[in-house]
Amino acid sequence: MKPNDRFSFVKNNRVSQDTSSMVQCYLPIIGQEALSLYLYAVIFWDDGQKEHLFAAMLNHLNFGMDSLLKAFKTLTAMKLVTLYQQGESYNLLLHSPLSTQEFLQHTVYRTLLEKMIGDSAVAAMRQESVEGEPISVALSQIFPQLSESASQEPSSSQPVADDFDLEHFRQLMARDGLRFQDETSDVLALFAIADEQRWTWFETYQVAKATAMSQVISVKRIREKIAQKPVTSDFSPKEATIIREAKRKTALQFLAEIKQTRKGSITQTERDLLQQMAALGLLDEVINVILLLTFNKVDSANINEKYAMKVANDYAYQNIRSAEEAVLRIRERGQKAKTQKQNQNAPAKTNVPKWSNPEYKNETSEETRLELERKKKEMLARLEKGGD
Repeated sequence: MKPNDRFSFVKNNRVSQDTSSMVQCYLPIIGQEALSLYLYAVIFWDDGQKEHLFAAMLNHLNFGMDSLLKAFKTLTAMKLVTLYQQGESYNLLLHSPLSTQEFLQHTVYRTLLEKMIGDSAVAAMRQESVEGEPISVALSQIFPQLSESASQEPSSSQPVADDFDLEHFRQLMARDGLRFQDETSDVLALFAIADEQRWTWFETYQVAKATAMSQVISVKRIREKIAQKPVTSDFSPKEATIIREAKRKTALQFLAEIKQTRKGSITQTERDLLQQMAALGLLDEVINVILLLTFNKVDSANINEKYAMKVANDYAYQNIRSAEEAVLRIRERGQKAKTQKQNQNAPAKTNVPKWSNPEYKNETSEETRLELERKKKEMLARLEKGGD
């Protein structure tokens, strides 16, 4: 989009100029520039009579191009504007803002607003609940000409568009004993993930459950799971077994099995260690490989916590996101250590001549010795001749 590009308003797309909910609900989230752009579009809407330059918007709103693009992106994300591009021209479709109560029923929008102005301010905006039974009359009783079939058609009303069904999400969390670490920020992050990945709330929940640590949902580990990439390598049977077992169990289950084989039990410090590694964003399959590597270093029933955290920090820094990548990392370190050991065992280079060694044995042949003796006499003869 450039200032000299043209746009036109979509015909028959007039929206309400009631700005109460825009100022009350949308403004704290979208900011003044996005609000100004939306109001400009509503007021200058001309039913698609002619084309306009974006430069006119820039001039009237006193915007730079970067500000205009950012405002359009914000309005698009909040479902207030849709831009349709056709070559170098655009069609601008406006959408009416939600009413205040509709806005507050939208889980994500309400959470964003609470983050901006606080829970108490949002609670004060809620419509008061009404006691008693509502008195309602069916439309067909007033207008009998409506056909019975029409009156029995299912309602086409849908939940607020692009909302995150937090109530059902919470129900599954209660069933599985999960909890948020910080509900406000976690809900917004989960919605962002669902929006980016085009996931339903249920698909998002499944990943959240699989990556939770100690029954706490971890947005960081969800993102690590999404960022996983397939790894192709020729793994040995031993490596393939490690990968398979690391993927099959949670970190706590994996640690418990190792401790059992060594006739030990999990200590509280070891539980805390798992939490620390998970806080780095490491997934269970990676933590399991670290545990196995650490226990193989020492013949003990207790884990070397300092070494485990050292490896965990390295893996987090190197963005190790799968058991396959962790095993390859171990292989690389093993090969590097082997090369260093070979270099250490190799004889050191020296500038001292071999013949200076007391144990040096001259293995020059007689023929070669006579030839060297002849050349030596010739060189001495030339030196004597030169001296004369």
